[in-house]
Amino acid sequence: MARKFLLCFHDFSVWNFQKVAPILENLKDLIGAPFSVLVIPDTEKASPEAVQEFRDTLFRLQSEGFELALHGYKHKAEFSQGRSYMGIIGMNLTHGEAEFAGLSEYESSRLLQQGLSAWKSLLDKKPEAFIPPTWYSNKFLPGQVRALGLLYEDRFSITSAAGRRYASAVTSFAGIPDFLMKPAFKFGELILQLPVGLPRFALHPVDFPERETAVRNLLRTALGSGRRLAFYRDL
Repeated sequence: MARKFLLCFHDFSVWNFQKVAPILENLKDLIGAPFSVLVIPDTEKASPEAVQEFRDTLFRLQSEGFELALHGYKHKAEFSQGRSYMGIIGMNLTHGEAEFAGLSEYESSRLLQQGLSAWKSLLDKKPEAFIPPTWYSNKFLPGQVRALGLLYEDRFSITSAAGRRYASAVTSFAGIPDFLMKPAFKFGELILQLPVGLPRFALHPVDFPERETAVRNLLRTALGSGRRLAFYRDL
């Protein structure tokens, strides 16, 4: 496989799209191409006007070449009697954002279908991939996602719908303490130099504007590394 990297912007939602859409456009201008955007599809408590504007924005991003992927359902967990002990730990570590962590087979399938249903209310095109919020999952979810013909991503790898697995180290800055920020950026530079693997850069709305300069410098490093920007659909 030719040397590639993925740029994935997480947590695009009806609650932040007005603020985040200009960031996506600025990053597109920087790297000279669109990239992957992970969409939280839940719009349950949003106004009809906001939902319509969000939908219009998603269609515009698609028309510009951005790749849209499904990022859970609400990105906030609800109570589930089927959640395992390890899932509860994952929930505590992520302040309740790991909605798929440790779910039973039934609960995992139910939540996945809710996410897909919410997606279909916004877009008429199938998502290119499914990425569970915070990458915490359960043992049933990867197979459930692939059975739907979708690529699945976890913290350390990416698995295509056909079952091909790619080692993929991810650089992310959301939720880490300030004293680890510089090492995190150094890690991002390091994985670009590895002879194998598919580096991922997972950006979040909370990275902007505080870490914007460092993010832009890291992306310039990625573009100059000899690797090519890829999409999930290329895998």
